[in-house]
Amino acid sequence: MLILTGCTHKILQSKCIGVDADYVSILQWDGVLYADQTGPDPSPLAKGKAIGTITYSKSEHECPRQGLQDGDATNLAVGTELYEVKGYKTSARLWAGDRLYEASNNPAARTLNDLLDVAGKIQTVRFISGNDGSDLMDFTPEANAVFIREFPKLEYLPFEELSKQTKSWVGDKYWMEIEMKDGSAVRITYNTMFPSFLPSAYATPELAELVEQQRKLIYAQ
Repeated sequence: MLILTGCTHKILQSKCIGVDADYVSILQWDGVLYADQTGPDPSPLAKGKAIGTITYSKSEHECPRQGLQDGDATNLAVGTELYEVKGYKTSARLWAGDRLYEASNNPAARTLNDLLDVAGKIQTVRFISGNDGSDLMDFTPEANAVFIREFPKLEYLPFEELSKQTKSWVGDKYWMEIEMKDGSAVRITYNTMFPSFLPSAYATPELAELVEQQRKLIYAQ
Protein backbone atom coordinates (compact mmCIF):
# COMPACT_ATOMS: atom_id res chain seq x y z
CA MET A 1 0.00 0.00 0.00
CA LEU A 2 1.26 3.47 -0.87
CA ILE A 3 0.72 6.33 1.55
CA LEU A 4 1.77 9.95 1.94
CA THR A 5 3.99 10.04 4.99
CA GLY A 6 4.47 13.08 7.15
CA CYS A 7 7.99 12.04 8.11
CA THR A 8 9.30 11.96 4.53
CA HIS A 9 6.87 14.32 2.75
CA LYS A 10 6.75 11.99 -0.22
CA ILE A 11 4.92 8.90 -1.39
CA LEU A 12 6.63 5.62 -0.50
CA GLN A 13 5.82 2.09 0.59
CA SER A 14 3.97 2.03 3.91
CA LYS A 15 6.54 1.19 6.59
CA CYS A 16 6.08 3.89 9.22
CA ILE A 17 5.01 1.92 12.26
CA GLY A 18 5.60 4.32 15.14
CA VAL A 19 8.03 4.28 18.03
CA ASP A 20 5.73 2.06 20.13
CA ALA A 21 6.10 -0.94 17.79
CA ASP A 22 6.41 -4.29 19.60
CA TYR A 23 9.78 -5.56 18.40
CA VAL A 24 11.51 -8.80 19.26
CA SER A 25 14.77 -7.64 20.81
CA ILE A 26 17.61 -8.47 18.43
CA LEU A 27 20.86 -6.86 17.33
CA GLN A 28 23.44 -7.38 14.60
CA TRP A 29 27.21 -7.38 15.00
CA ASP A 30 29.86 -8.58 12.52
CA GLY A 31 27.14 -10.06 10.34
CA VAL A 32 25.69 -12.19 13.16
CA LEU A 33 22.14 -11.75 14.47
CA TYR A 34 21.72 -12.06 18.24
CA ALA A 35 18.52 -12.45 20.26
CA ASP A 36 17.89 -11.28 23.81
CA GLN A 37 18.23 -14.25 26.16
CA THR A 38 15.15 -14.05 28.35
CA GLY A 39 15.23 -17.48 29.99
CA PRO A 40 18.04 -18.84 32.21
CA ASP A 41 19.81 -16.60 34.72
CA PRO A 42 22.88 -15.10 32.99
CA SER A 43 24.57 -14.06 36.25
CA PRO A 44 27.24 -16.82 36.12
CA LEU A 45 28.69 -15.09 33.06
CA ALA A 46 31.14 -12.22 33.26
CA LYS A 47 31.73 -9.31 30.91
CA GLY A 48 34.90 -9.16 28.87
CA LYS A 49 36.31 -6.21 26.99
CA ALA A 50 34.11 -3.61 25.31
CA ILE A 51 33.84 -4.16 21.55
CA GLY A 52 31.51 -1.40 20.38
CA THR A 53 28.15 0.33 20.78
CA ILE A 54 24.68 0.27 19.30
CA THR A 55 24.54 3.00 16.67
CA TYR A 56 20.97 2.66 15.38
CA SER A 57 17.75 1.55 17.08
CA LYS A 58 14.56 0.82 15.17
CA SER A 59 12.47 1.62 18.24
CA GLU A 60 13.73 5.21 18.16
CA HIS A 61 12.35 5.86 14.66
CA GLU A 62 8.79 6.16 13.42
CA CYS A 63 9.98 5.11 9.96
CA PRO A 64 12.85 2.68 10.62
CA ARG A 65 14.99 1.47 7.76
CA GLN A 66 14.45 -2.07 6.61
CA GLY A 67 16.69 -4.89 7.75
CA LEU A 68 19.59 -4.61 10.18
CA GLN A 69 23.18 -3.50 9.71
CA ASP A 70 26.12 -4.06 12.04
CA GLY A 71 25.56 -1.95 15.14
CA ASP A 72 21.77 -1.92 14.67
CA ALA A 73 19.22 -3.12 17.22
CA THR A 74 15.46 -3.25 17.43
CA ASN A 75 14.94 -2.15 21.05
CA LEU A 76 18.31 -1.23 22.55
CA ALA A 77 19.05 2.47 22.93
CA VAL A 78 21.69 4.07 20.76
CA GLY A 79 24.92 4.15 22.74
CA THR A 80 24.35 0.83 24.53
CA GLU A 81 27.79 -0.70 25.10
CA LEU A 82 28.57 -4.15 23.72
CA TYR A 83 30.98 -6.47 25.53
CA GLU A 84 32.52 -9.87 25.07
CA VAL A 85 31.24 -12.70 27.29
CA LYS A 86 34.22 -14.22 29.07
CA GLY A 87 34.79 -17.81 28.00
CA TYR A 88 32.81 -17.57 24.75
CA LYS A 89 33.48 -16.43 21.22
CA THR A 90 32.00 -13.07 20.33
CA SER A 91 30.16 -14.75 17.46
CA ALA A 92 28.18 -16.82 20.01
CA ARG A 93 27.33 -14.48 22.88
CA LEU A 94 27.45 -10.76 23.64
CA TRP A 95 26.57 -8.55 26.56
CA ALA A 96 24.57 -5.49 25.52
CA GLY A 97 24.62 -3.36 28.62
CA ASP A 98 23.42 -5.81 31.27
CA ARG A 99 21.44 -7.99 28.85
CA LEU A 100 22.82 -11.25 27.46
CA TYR A 101 22.35 -11.82 23.73
CA GLU A 102 22.88 -15.19 22.04
CA ALA A 103 23.58 -15.81 18.36
CA SER A 104 20.49 -16.85 16.43
CA ASN A 105 21.76 -16.57 12.86
CA ASN A 106 25.35 -16.71 11.63
CA PRO A 107 25.94 -17.01 7.86
CA ALA A 108 29.48 -18.26 8.51
CA ALA A 109 28.41 -21.09 10.86
CA ARG A 110 28.58 -24.67 9.61
CA THR A 111 27.81 -26.54 12.84
CA LEU A 112 25.85 -25.78 15.98
CA ASN A 113 29.15 -25.32 17.76
CA ASP A 114 30.09 -22.61 15.25
CA LEU A 115 26.87 -20.86 16.24
CA LEU A 116 26.82 -21.50 20.00
CA ASP A 117 30.44 -22.25 21.06
CA VAL A 118 29.39 -25.05 23.43
CA ALA A 119 31.81 -27.90 22.64
CA GLY A 120 33.61 -28.95 25.80
CA LYS A 121 31.45 -26.64 27.91
CA ILE A 122 28.25 -28.70 28.42
CA GLN A 123 27.59 -30.18 31.85
CA THR A 124 24.01 -31.50 31.62
CA VAL A 125 21.00 -31.55 29.32
CA ARG A 126 17.45 -31.79 30.65
CA PHE A 127 13.81 -31.50 29.69
CA ILE A 128 11.97 -28.45 31.00
CA SER A 129 8.35 -27.36 31.09
CA GLY A 130 7.15 -25.42 28.07
CA ASN A 131 4.82 -23.49 30.36
CA ASP A 132 7.10 -22.11 33.06
CA GLY A 133 10.59 -23.41 32.28
CA SER A 134 10.74 -25.56 35.41
CA ASP A 135 12.93 -28.67 35.38
CA LEU A 136 11.30 -31.97 34.40
CA MET A 137 14.16 -34.49 34.16
CA ASP A 138 17.89 -34.61 33.48
CA PHE A 139 19.18 -37.04 30.87
CA THR A 140 20.71 -40.20 32.29
CA PRO A 141 24.54 -40.09 32.55
CA GLU A 142 24.93 -42.37 29.52
CA ALA A 143 22.53 -40.38 27.35
CA ASN A 144 24.02 -37.13 28.58
CA ALA A 145 27.47 -38.22 27.41
CA VAL A 146 26.17 -39.00 23.91
CA PHE A 147 24.31 -35.71 23.66
CA ILE A 148 27.33 -33.72 24.83
CA ARG A 149 29.45 -35.39 22.17
CA GLU A 150 27.04 -35.23 19.24
CA PHE A 151 24.97 -32.06 19.63
CA PRO A 152 27.77 -29.56 18.85
CA LYS A 153 28.61 -31.49 15.66
CA LEU A 154 25.15 -31.12 14.10
CA GLU A 155 25.05 -29.24 10.81
CA TYR A 156 23.70 -25.73 11.33
CA LEU A 157 20.86 -24.69 9.05
CA PRO A 158 19.40 -21.15 9.13
CA PHE A 159 15.88 -21.32 10.56
CA GLU A 160 14.39 -19.78 7.42
CA GLU A 161 15.58 -22.83 5.48
CA LEU A 162 14.46 -25.28 8.15
CA SER A 163 11.04 -23.62 8.22
CA LYS A 164 10.64 -23.95 4.45
CA GLN A 165 11.56 -27.62 4.56
CA THR A 166 9.24 -28.48 7.47
CA LYS A 167 6.02 -26.62 6.64
CA SER A 168 6.85 -23.79 9.04
CA TRP A 169 8.30 -26.25 11.58
CA VAL A 170 4.93 -27.73 12.48
CA GLY A 171 4.79 -30.56 14.99
CA ASP A 172 4.84 -31.26 18.71
CA LYS A 173 7.75 -29.72 20.61
CA TYR A 174 9.90 -30.64 23.57
CA TRP A 175 11.57 -27.85 25.53
CA MET A 176 15.08 -28.54 26.77
CA GLU A 177 17.89 -26.78 28.60
CA ILE A 178 21.63 -27.26 28.18
CA GLU A 179 23.48 -26.38 31.37
CA MET A 180 27.11 -25.32 30.99
CA LYS A 181 30.00 -26.11 33.30
CA ASP A 182 30.14 -22.40 34.21
CA GLY A 183 26.55 -22.48 35.52
CA SER A 184 24.94 -20.65 32.59
CA ALA A 185 22.41 -22.34 30.33
CA VAL A 186 21.02 -22.31 26.79
CA ARG A 187 17.43 -23.24 26.05
CA ILE A 188 16.65 -25.28 22.95
CA THR A 189 13.52 -26.75 21.37
CA TYR A 190 13.08 -30.15 19.74
CA ASN A 191 10.50 -30.90 17.04
CA THR A 192 9.11 -34.44 17.12
CA MET A 193 7.47 -34.45 13.67
CA PHE A 194 10.61 -33.28 11.89
CA PRO A 195 13.40 -34.45 14.26
CA SER A 196 15.26 -31.17 14.58
CA PHE A 197 16.36 -28.54 17.04
CA LEU A 198 16.09 -24.80 17.47
CA PRO A 199 18.77 -23.33 17.28
CA SER A 200 18.23 -24.97 13.97
CA ALA A 201 19.73 -28.28 12.95
CA TYR A 202 18.36 -31.67 12.00
CA ALA A 203 18.93 -34.38 14.59
CA THR A 204 20.86 -37.46 13.55
CA PRO A 205 18.89 -40.73 13.85
CA GLU A 206 20.98 -41.54 16.94
CA LEU A 207 20.10 -38.27 18.67
CA ALA A 208 16.44 -38.45 17.63
CA GLU A 209 16.12 -41.92 19.19
CA LEU A 210 18.02 -40.77 22.26
CA VAL A 211 15.71 -37.81 22.86
CA GLU A 212 12.59 -39.98 22.51
CA GLN A 213 13.97 -42.65 24.85
CA GLN A 214 14.84 -40.09 27.48
CA ARG A 215 11.45 -38.39 27.16
CA LYS A 216 9.68 -41.67 27.93
CA LEU A 217 11.56 -41.90 31.22
CA ILE A 218 9.67 -38.87 32.54
CA TYR A 219 6.44 -40.84 32.48
CA ALA A 220 8.02 -44.06 33.73
CA GLN A 221 8.90 -42.53 37.08
